[in-house]
Amino acid sequence: MHILFLPALMVALGIAKPEDGITMCMLINDSIKGMDCVYAISVAINNYIAVVQLREQLINRFRRLLSKRLGLLKELGVDADKLIDEFRGLVDGLDGKSLVRLIAPTSSMARLALMLHALINGDEELAKAHALIGTVEVTEKLPARLFLEAYRACCDLGSEEFRRAIARLFFLHV
Repeated sequence: MHILFLPALMVALGIAKPEDGITMCMLINDSIKGMDCVYAISVAINNYIAVVQLREQLINRFRRLLSKRLGLLKELGVDADKLIDEFRGLVDGLDGKSLVRLIAPTSSMARLALMLHALINGDEELAKAHALIGTVEVTEKLPARLFLEAYRACCDLGSEEFRRAIARLFFLHV
């Protein structure tokens, strides 16, 4: 997990109180990074302005990543404009705690872990958002295809197609 967002993730998961998270942020030696950490905590406690700003930042980041991976994604049969609209729809429906869970991972394995956590907790929208951002974050074709398959089949745990997609992602990472 991203070290700057770990205190906010702990707050979002109920492991730490907001004031304890802020204390952890203040231990960061870089004042700008410390403020980014505190900002993430304000998102985790659903500060309206921070949540709205982070949503826009996430959508813009998704758009930038998508444009960088356009060739790879076209090979996978992806319509970029449709994907941006779908991501915007997902992110607009997420609360601050979910948004923090979306920004915390620094690897596809961490993303998969938080995606599984969302599924276990019945948060299908967050799981879909993890799968969708995982599709554009990874640079290799196989993981991108597997995250895309998981997104497209998400999130009926009774569906054999979805269970296979999740299993493929899991076995890629172990």
